[in-house]
Amino acid sequence: MRSEHLNDVDLCFAIDTTGSMGGFIRSAQQQLLDTMSLLSADGNINLQVGLVEYRDHPPQERSFVTRIYPLTADFSQMQTSINRLQAAGGGDAPEAVYQGVFDACAKMQWREYSCRFVMLVGDAPPHGFFSWLRDNTGRSVSSGGDTWPKGCPSGLDIQSVTAEAEKQRVKIYGLSMGANSATQEAFSAIAQLTGGQCETAQNASHIISKMVAVLNVEFRTIQFDRRVLEVIQGCDRIELDDLAGQLETSRLTVAGAISRLGKRGFLA
Repeated sequence: MRSEHLNDVDLCFAIDTTGSMGGFIRSAQQQLLDTMSLLSADGNINLQVGLVEYRDHPPQERSFVTRIYPLTADFSQMQTSINRLQAAGGGDAPEAVYQGVFDACAKMQWREYSCRFVMLVGDAPPHGFFSWLRDNTGRSVSSGGDTWPKGCPSGLDIQSVTAEAEKQRVKIYGLSMGANSATQEAFSAIAQLTGGQCETAQNASHIISKMVAVLNVEFRTIQFDRRVLEVIQGCDRIELDDLAGQLETSRLTVAGAISRLGKRGFLA
């Protein structure tokens, strides 16, 4: 039955590994592993984890733009990948954020019925973001030291990466390191267009705690969705008022669960 896959959760980290992220990466490596172990210890969650590290486009950075580590339930394998992360390069201030997010959405082998998340972690905005701000808010802003102020050389922008997230049924959460307001605004715009949100943090332990808090809320939502699905399977037709009464909650809460279940294919 498809319902047995309700607890499938696929999580991909999209992490900036340019030089300025060195402090975060060194202190976060073990914490990321501990976080995965903690989350997977929940017997109600069948977790797979993937990773995309991103840097910048040449000639600003010639090592790589993105590196992709597939989703896996083998956390020892992911531990090896995380332990290999090194911060280096990056060139100008903005980074290949759009490419990192796009690849996290488009190049993971998501399970058919999984609940899908991308955790975007970085301390710099994407290329072309200042132009996007001017075009969409009318604000007068500088280029922020952007080599490609008119747009990312990948051709990607907020609309295209969030469209890919929508296509793949991925919710994005932004975790902005430091106090860069442009990073916060960019990550917020990306996240909110997929139904997610953005948080700021000053260090690795702070950002890991926010990550756990976000995922715990999502996991509780999955458990409520299971209750809704169990009730629906015993009904001839879906009546919001009846469901809300049986579950002792509001019609809006039940409607949200039905929408999520429908998107994941459980009501087809």
